[in-house]
Amino acid sequence: MKYLLLGTSALMLVSSAAFAQTAGGGAGAAANSGESAGINEIIVTAERRAQSAQDVPVSIVAISGNTLRERGVDDLDDLQAEVPSLSFVDNGNSKFVNIRGVGLTEAAPNQTIAVAVHLDGAYIAREFTFNDAFFDLAGIEVLRGPQGTYSGQNASGGAIFINSARPDLQETTGYAELTLAEYNRKQISGAISVPLSDKVAVRVALQNERRDSFYTNFGPTGQTDANLVQSQPGNVERFLGRAQVLAKPTDRLELRLIHQFSNVESDGVARNAYNAANLARPFIINYDSTDTLQRVEYNRTTGIVAWDATDAFRVNANFAYQKTRNDQRIDSDRTSVLVEPTVRQEYSVYDIRDRYYTGEFNLISTGEGPFEWTVGATMLDYRQKAYLWTPKGPQIAAGTGTYLFLDAYRKNWAVFGEVGYRLTDTIEVKVGGRYNHEKNGFHPESYRTSGGPDAAPASYFIVPEQTFKNFTGRALVNWKPDSSTLVYATVSKGYKPGGAAPGGDEYGSETVVNYELGWKADWLGRALQTSISAFYMDYDGFQASIATDPDNPTTRVTSNIDNTRIKGVEAQISTNIGGFHGDLSFSVLDAKYGSLTVFMPVGGFNNTAPLPVNLGGRQINYAPEFSLSGGLAYDIPLGGGELTPSVRLSHTGKQWASFFQLPYHEIPKRTLVDLRLTYAADSNWKLAAFVTNVFDKTYINVASTAVDGVGAYGLGAPRQFGGTLSYTF
Repeated sequence: MKYLLLGTSALMLVSSAAFAQTAGGGAGAAANSGESAGINEIIVTAERRAQSAQDVPVSIVAISGNTLRERGVDDLDDLQAEVPSLSFVDNGNSKFVNIRGVGLTEAAPNQTIAVAVHLDGAYIAREFTFNDAFFDLAGIEVLRGPQGTYSGQNASGGAIFINSARPDLQETTGYAELTLAEYNRKQISGAISVPLSDKVAVRVALQNERRDSFYTNFGPTGQTDANLVQSQPGNVERFLGRAQVLAKPTDRLELRLIHQFSNVESDGVARNAYNAANLARPFIINYDSTDTLQRVEYNRTTGIVAWDATDAFRVNANFAYQKTRNDQRIDSDRTSVLVEPTVRQEYSVYDIRDRYYTGEFNLISTGEGPFEWTVGATMLDYRQKAYLWTPKGPQIAAGTGTYLFLDAYRKNWAVFGEVGYRLTDTIEVKVGGRYNHEKNGFHPESYRTSGGPDAAPASYFIVPEQTFKNFTGRALVNWKPDSSTLVYATVSKGYKPGGAAPGGDEYGSETVVNYELGWKADWLGRALQTSISAFYMDYDGFQASIATDPDNPTTRVTSNIDNTRIKGVEAQISTNIGGFHGDLSFSVLDAKYGSLTVFMPVGGFNNTAPLPVNLGGRQINYAPEFSLSGGLAYDIPLGGGELTPSVRLSHTGKQWASFFQLPYHEIPKRTLVDLRLTYAADSNWKLAAFVTNVFDKTYINVASTAVDGVGAYGLGAPRQFGGTLSYTF
């Protein structure tokens, strides 16, 4: 309740300030006279038709590509600071994305995500590559709450739509940008769009970034000269590229072909064993493994068709193929036996390769009248081959230890539709539904051996194929008393399929039913914009798994937790009056597990026998009780351009990485402040100086999900000074 009062008070304060400016003349008079541009309307397409974000009956955060660049949002880690209720954790070989506490919280084999991420409208099947599309964007749309009608079976937490900038058929456009910052960060970005004729245009975008690690690895001996240690986990070298062709042979037909390439490399994932000594010396590590690495590479091709077939309906279709390789070499004990001899020595190797096809076909009404409808179908054909080797102690040198080869697959298809009817000029009702069908499992070549990568298979995994069928959808009422106001009430259902672990343990599906009320409004000629929603979610079947032997993933048992409840409030306000820009958003969550007794393995709490723990009433993983994001900026005319000082603040409440809630599972609350000073010249160049994490807050942003007493953690980025020079044409 205190968080709700705090956030609401802040919302009212900013709103009151904006009203006061308008009522008192000065800046307000400029706004009323048309001298202020007001808030730019953001058009979103998450529901398959172009709409203003203020007209979509969903709790949505939409951010334009220019705003993302101005705020330095380069990945999901940055995006979570802009979107309350969104949590992102980069756990090395896995990425956990959650919205309102619903998503993915563990790296269990063949367990799927529950926040559907799309790139240019096409589904991204696995979380390995979510971060590598954040360049040359038109915008991002984050939809919070179940999106079971349009976004499918893996959208019970929500959906994220990443949209790249399109080629321009009218003129040559583009930009070039250079960013320099501490830790030897050098980032070069650029794009150019060229019309080849009035019907064909191409666009090419590139980004290259290098940065040293925030950590210093002193190696196994703890030597004083870290320069002698070649491996420095946490450093970054990445190259991203995207090429597009846009063809518009007629006014009614548009074709778009996109190919994207990404290669991201590092000396590995920087983590520390959780103990007092390491907490007292942040950003210092001592790895005894000298060949740690992290490398993710993929190629992705997407084809898009938009055809106004008749005056009554439009045809949209997309098809994508992606091939990915994800290599990890990890010092699993996160330290050196010479520095901390009591910590057991472990080494992990992950070589994960996947390929998949996705497709979607839609018919969308465009005619006049009270009816509005959409129908469509989707498909996914996914296959992943994973080579997992986890030796420990003497097995590392001997090349032995547990070795798994897993050949997993998922095949699903769905049909969906939604119809809306305007009962009056101000009231509309909509009903939508989706039938989901999935088969998943492991090919019979999957096996386990205890002799290492070169040993013959000791046993094969005989796992029956799993089939899941479910119906999801929504029903809602929209009320628009005027063109600037939307009030909506909705009931929606989302679904995440179950599966089986390599050892044959089967688990059921997750379902989320969401009851939500929302209100969106524009004020003062779009100089002020507000949005607020309140929701209550029934969450059944929460997939929770634990390996009784932490050194043997085949002992993992997955259970389903029923009667989990999530309720909360989300609100946003933004204003643009007389050169003043402000925005504030917050989320309040009350997310608690239902009743389920699980057993903590030996060593998890200094226990010598499995310890029963009931999860009932515990806070859901990655669901902070309170999160907030806001910023202020002011445009000052200066010398043939505009000088803009700005400040941004984000706060994220305490989170847990595991339902066992051991000390090293906690991600403490954090408040971060960024400053930026930008000069934008009328001649199209721009220079910005920035400071991120102004107060140099040392904070944990990744916590181990281990339950065997060997915890680990990762730290967020320290303070960085830097600058960006860009030119737009």
